[in-house]
Amino acid sequence: MKKSMLTNPKHLILEAPHPSPLSAYRGFFGCRHFSKTNEFLIQNGLESIDWQIENKEQQEIKE
Repeated sequence: MKKSMLTNPKHLILEAPHPSPLSAYRGFFGCRHFSKTNEFLIQNGLESIDWQIENKEQQEIKE
């Protein structure tokens, strides 16, 4: 598997099932990929990501 080739600690490998409706409850929900990514970024001196998606009404107010 290609994962074994990524040995640099600058890489974060996250694994979970595809979030399709058929498999989302088999491990994708609750995998905490977004929070784990932010933890990794902060630990490596980088800025975390705001993953929040604004709803349409919030976008229209800003425009």
